[in-house]
Amino acid sequence: MQKLELKNVYKYYDRGNVEAVKDLNFSIKEGELLAILGPSGCGKSSTLRMVAGLEVISKGEIYLDGEIINWLSAKERNIALAFEAYALYPHLSLFENIAFPLRIRGINREKVAKEVNHIADMLDLTVALKKLPSEVSGGHQQRTSLARALIRPASVYLLDEPLSHLDTQQRTEFRVQIKRIQKTQNLSMLFVTHDQLEALALADKVVIMNFGVLQQIGTPEEVYEFPENLFVADFVGEPPMNFIKAGIFKEEEAYFAKFYNQKLKIPENYKNSIKKFYKKDGTEITIGIRPNYIHISEPGENNFVNGEVYVFEDIGESGILTVQVGETLIKVELNPGHSFQIGEKVNISLNLEKMLIFDPSTEKRIKPEVE
Repeated sequence: MQKLELKNVYKYYDRGNVEAVKDLNFSIKEGELLAILGPSGCGKSSTLRMVAGLEVISKGEIYLDGEIINWLSAKERNIALAFEAYALYPHLSLFENIAFPLRIRGINREKVAKEVNHIADMLDLTVALKKLPSEVSGGHQQRTSLARALIRPASVYLLDEPLSHLDTQQRTEFRVQIKRIQKTQNLSMLFVTHDQLEALALADKVVIMNFGVLQQIGTPEEVYEFPENLFVADFVGEPPMNFIKAGIFKEEEAYFAKFYNQKLKIPENYKNSIKKFYKKDGTEITIGIRPNYIHISEPGENNFVNGEVYVFEDIGESGILTVQVGETLIKVELNPGHSFQIGEKVNISLNLEKMLIFDPSTEKRIKPEVE
């Protein structure tokens, strides 16, 4: 069952001169967590506010539990919302802020106390429940906003950057708690974030937006391994994907990608796709490959590339080696224990089965026969 569905949704500002959201289509199934991911200004917050009823839809339709809700006010929609800006009642304690959605529904005092203490315990708020919002940190206020949203029954829960004011350790802990609450209670949830780690860790599906336009929708694995275009490939992944400008050359019945003085054989499963794209020797492509699919070459290995160390970063749990090949910089993610000097000659080997190929003119991915 679709809990929430957007059909051809647009949002205009400045009398129609600014298109914040353009022809957006996606749906959330019951018990599914969908994350909207994108840079600032991509339209994700405008989308959330239209779903919540805080912004008027310029064009299109939004359905909740199969019923169109375009003309319903925010309070008429069975939607719970946790704001990035907290929106707490300053004169109420954290306990009363969390309890408010239950009290206005006439829930008895004993059940309210039980529910508030339960959600406060999960979100590590118990010791601060008697304090006012002004007496606690921004992290406590943000968790209170989240607890207030999650405590009441709703068709869909909207979370707007709910972890943005937490430190790194807290963000990790509360990602786990949000995921556990969402799954154990079978909640349908829309999560808006600019943080790709949050989106990939939490979501069943990810919607990636840029300039108001849907770029791709898929599982975390799909958007990471099979990005539809260069924007998604570059935006998702840390360290970011390597992009190598190359030319296609045909030798007998095989195709090769050449850059600088290096030559890589294009895998056989690309043969028919490249044949259609290939115009002449030197036809330009962009190769994409993630740093974790490159390693230091062993003697006798195929698909190796010669270069020299541009810089090496030891970040504890891994090392990031940047290798210069001609004018191209290629990042390699390595296990701990390596050490390199700037200017040192190295050979790196690329896992070509994980190589992606993009059309530089359209920026779309050229897809192989089988993925």
